[in-house]
Amino acid sequence: MHESMTRMYEYRLPFLRGELAHLPERLTLTDLQSLDHYHYCGTTAIDIAIERLGITAESQVLDIGAGVGGTARYLAQQVGCRVTGLELQPQLQQMAVELTERTGLSQRVTFIQGDILAGIAGTFDAWLSLLVFLHIPDRKTLFSQCAVLLKPGGRFYIEDYVQLQSLTPVEQRVLAEQIACPYLPTLESYQQDLARAGLGVLAYENVTPLWHNWVHQRWYQFQQNQAHYRQKHGDDLVESYLHFYQAVVDLFSGGNVGGMRIWGQLLP
Repeated sequence: MHESMTRMYEYRLPFLRGELAHLPERLTLTDLQSLDHYHYCGTTAIDIAIERLGITAESQVLDIGAGVGGTARYLAQQVGCRVTGLELQPQLQQMAVELTERTGLSQRVTFIQGDILAGIAGTFDAWLSLLVFLHIPDRKTLFSQCAVLLKPGGRFYIEDYVQLQSLTPVEQRVLAEQIACPYLPTLESYQQDLARAGLGVLAYENVTPLWHNWVHQRWYQFQQNQAHYRQKHGDDLVESYLHFYQAVVDLFSGGNVGGMRIWGQLLP
């Protein structure tokens, strides 16, 4: 599963490096805003997580599936908290470190390469994970490891895909082969899996219409700018993005795949 996910998203780093070639050595978060967030709705989603988690400057926060570090850097700059980013793929973790150095945030943001299923050292006031758990079908191990990472009373925040209705065979194949999502739970089973690990859900929000509009706009904007991107990055890279973006639009248009924000607290 890990290897297949790496292959599916291997076009992200060449695209990012191509865009970075036109930016100054010293970067701001504004420079990177359209490049370093792999979840939906950009910094707006992180602002919501900050509020739901009650993050302050004193908080120790873990970002599970940190990618190239956009979420972790934004948290540190906006709130002043200390953030650890956990990333499975070494090349993404290395890029996260590089970009954090170039934005001058290395004192507050640390990135480690590792697998959440194997566990990591330390405990945190809060953790968040944005559009990452959909790649991890072993929910029992996942949430057990996530639970032990929280201090007593610690909070968690998740944004993820959920199954709204029975999936068609085509949707199952697209999820597995193009999205690297081999298992898609319903909201009910999602909550049950969290509860079994001692993670109590305080609330959830159905964001399916919001995400449907967002992924469609993402596809449309990329399509409108594809001539520019083809000149900078080549046809193969652009075709990979268009193929992926179209697949996501189709999934959300079908009515069986949805999006949820789920937040809660470690049970006593």
